[in-house]
Amino acid sequence: MMGDHMVLQQNSSVKLWGWADGKKVTVTTSWNNRTYKVTPDKDGAWLVKVDTPAGSYTPYSITISDGTRTTLSDILIGEVWICSGQSNMEFMLKQAATARLDIPRAADQELRLYDMKARWRTNAVEWETTVLDSLNHLQYYKDTEWKECAPETVSDFSAIAYYFGKMLRDSLKVPVGLICNAVGGSPTEAWIDRTSLEYHFPAILKDWTQNDFIQEWVRGRAALNIKKSVNNRQRHPYEPCYLYESGIRPLEQYPIRGIIWYQGESNAHNWEAHEALFKLLVNAWRKNWNDDCLPFYYVQLSSLDRPSWPWFRDSQRRMLNEISDIGMAVSSDHGDSLDVHPTCKQPVGERLARWALNKTYLKDIVPSGPLFR
Repeated sequence: MMGDHMVLQQNSSVKLWGWADGKKVTVTTSWNNRTYKVTPDKDGAWLVKVDTPAGSYTPYSITISDGTRTTLSDILIGEVWICSGQSNMEFMLKQAATARLDIPRAADQELRLYDMKARWRTNAVEWETTVLDSLNHLQYYKDTEWKECAPETVSDFSAIAYYFGKMLRDSLKVPVGLICNAVGGSPTEAWIDRTSLEYHFPAILKDWTQNDFIQEWVRGRAALNIKKSVNNRQRHPYEPCYLYESGIRPLEQYPIRGIIWYQGESNAHNWEAHEALFKLLVNAWRKNWNDDCLPFYYVQLSSLDRPSWPWFRDSQRRMLNEISDIGMAVSSDHGDSLDVHPTCKQPVGERLARWALNKTYLKDIVPSGPLFR
């Protein structure tokens, strides 16, 4: 996460960490010209906390020295958001209906992207044994780095996240950093920590590849991907807890302002189970970032013509009144009755941004259209 071009959350306490050979480590932050000194522990690990100022377009640097000097440069201070869920959040800008118009004019040096893409997509294929071994070591996401938003970098980035971030930039006039770790097809339970499930939904952990709480399509695709495994404890991205352990826990020391979420298609077969799981998800992530009021704005499923989806959408609506500090962006009017991946993403991203601008940033803006009473 830490690197050149990153965006750090303004007015927050940021943890910087690393390893050294038993020597003193000094960390200097250019925004206040302050130097922090720390002694590594017996394993060589060190950690310091630094405070960030208000957002600014000024590029800063952090210098770390333990005898060898390392400098992280072009650091901006602003607002940082996690953009997560499944394929409709993962859906790339180049696939969107507005791509031809918007990609060429997407350059913005103060909008930064951290795109966590999967090493192996969960397509209908059998994965090789080397892949299966990497999965068991939680090595699912590719190595990545912060990049400035430009036509060549944003093309493969989440369309909804981009439109969300662009509206925040236009309104807040501070740098914005977007971290996207969405995984196509992923069920809610894959994004929840093990302790929460063990205490509050233990039934979903039992023999997950044969468990009716988990959607049949999800179980079938996972079974195909890991078909070559001989390990009876073989892991898969759709397994309960897996994406939390590989894609959320590693981010816990990185301060953020909030979360946007577009997921539910892989849980729409059982809205009652999803209600319980979604509440666990929100609580687990808030605990991960040690913030009971961490904003969580989500997209209501679109207008695909499937029998269970109206019930599921109604359940999502009701949760607006059951969980604090959340907001729901309606997408039905920009959906597709035959396509689970509607291409009209700009209004959805901007509706999420309206919730954030109104509830998180206290702007005088209408956050939502009319809701059923």
